[in-house]
Amino acid sequence: HPVMDSHMPLVNTSDNFRFSAAVASFGMLLRNSEFKQMSSWQQVIALAKASKGADVNGYRTEFIRLAQAASSMIAKK
Repeated sequence: HPVMDSHMPLVNTSDNFRFSAAVASFGMLLRNSEFKQMSSWQQVIALAKASKGADVNGYRTEFIRLAQAASSMIAKK
C-alpha cells in the first residue's frame, strides 16, 4: 500500500505517532543506520518525554529510561 506524505508538522501529530517516531529513531541510532539523518539521543529522549501521554503500564516510561541509559553508554565511549 502506498503511504502518502501529507507534510503535517510533527507538533500536529498524535502522541502515539510522535512516540513511535522516537522509538524508530532510537532503533536507527542503535544500528547507526544510514537513514538516521540528524537524529540524536537527546532528540529521541525529548520527543519520547513530550509524547508519553497516558502511560498506564509504564512501558513508555521504561523506554525513556532505556534511551537515557543508551545515551549515557554512548557518551562514555
